[in-house]
Amino acid sequence: MVFKCQEDSFLKEFTSTVVKCEETKEPVVEYGKTSQFEGYQVVLDNTILFPAGGGQPHDIGWLNDVEVVQVLRKGEEALHFTKQPLEVGAEVKQRVDWSRRFDHMQQHSGQHLLSAILENEHNLRTTSWWLGADESYVELESTSVSEDAVRRAEARCNELIQAATPVTVKFYQANDPDLEEAHTRGLPKDCMDTIRMICIENVDKNMCCGTHVSNLSQLQVIKLLGTEPGKKGKTNLKFLVGNRVTNTMQRMLDREKALTALLKNEPNKHEELVQKLQKNLKVTNKNLQNVLSELAQFEIDRIKSEKPKFVFMFKKEATPEFNRAVSKGLENEGLFLFLASEEPDKPKEGQIMIQGPEEHCNALGQQITELLKGKGAFKNGKFQGKAGDLGGINKCRKLIEDYFKNL
Repeated sequence: MVFKCQEDSFLKEFTSTVVKCEETKEPVVEYGKTSQFEGYQVVLDNTILFPAGGGQPHDIGWLNDVEVVQVLRKGEEALHFTKQPLEVGAEVKQRVDWSRRFDHMQQHSGQHLLSAILENEHNLRTTSWWLGADESYVELESTSVSEDAVRRAEARCNELIQAATPVTVKFYQANDPDLEEAHTRGLPKDCMDTIRMICIENVDKNMCCGTHVSNLSQLQVIKLLGTEPGKKGKTNLKFLVGNRVTNTMQRMLDREKALTALLKNEPNKHEELVQKLQKNLKVTNKNLQNVLSELAQFEIDRIKSEKPKFVFMFKKEATPEFNRAVSKGLENEGLFLFLASEEPDKPKEGQIMIQGPEEHCNALGQQITELLKGKGAFKNGKFQGKAGDLGGINKCRKLIEDYFKNL
């Protein structure tokens, strides 16, 4: 069956009749993420809500005021998933979430255009594609896709968009000889009786079940974001089409505005200033490490000279490297040692370290880790791990003090 959405992708409202309504627990899939669903699956005599297929996600919308959260195709039927039941035989007004639909149309038609140009002009065949919530990609049958080919493909696609190249939909029977000239990218195997063809004038003929624009000018613009390794022997080329390009541009401008306020310089000087800041930070970190190393040695020497029964050291600003240096410097002194510090961005959490004679660690270790919600384990007479809640640090201090006072 050819659904109404496949005859006219621009229909936003349509009246139809409920044919079936059954309870279901089938999961809902949204851009590759699955969630549990309990409700009803509704079958109509026809639909403008596109069921997932051909790489394109499902539409969402409404049947009267009942929300449709997913649409799937099962043979000749489109299953509409709703939280509320609808009466069989009732007439319903369908409405499609047009913002989502038109976005999918732009990305899907953009993919057809991009795949055609890559194959026809650069000998790069598309083996699959992915339409994500934020960006999409075509999977290319090659491990070598040059930057020059990407730039030229983008320019050629935008040239055809600016030329307002027509896009038409044609229907064929399975044995029609004209089908020999067409591609079959993304066409479900059970869509082979009445075959739907998406034709980009003088560019591409591709069998497809998805919804598409009627003119490439409706794509506005296509932007290729670069390549990344795909599956074995493949390359993924990421892209944006239409409103996603302008929305991404706006987010980039907002980030640039925020950076300009933080860095207090012109946008064209951001890179230069950041490089300078990184260089200064590298020098500062090196100097800090030297200071911390000297401070750790000072603490080691002080503790050795005082010869206490135990060491309790909670320095909020201490780094793991500082604590490890103190721990290593005192590991042969026979002291019970407790070191703690805060996480810079999570002041209630931190790092803890415990070491010392086995009898003291056995008596105090578990109690300390419970008080601080510590995660880790003793290994070679030493505990090093994370504290989930440093709110109990003073109780730890008293616990250790009382223990050694009573020895």
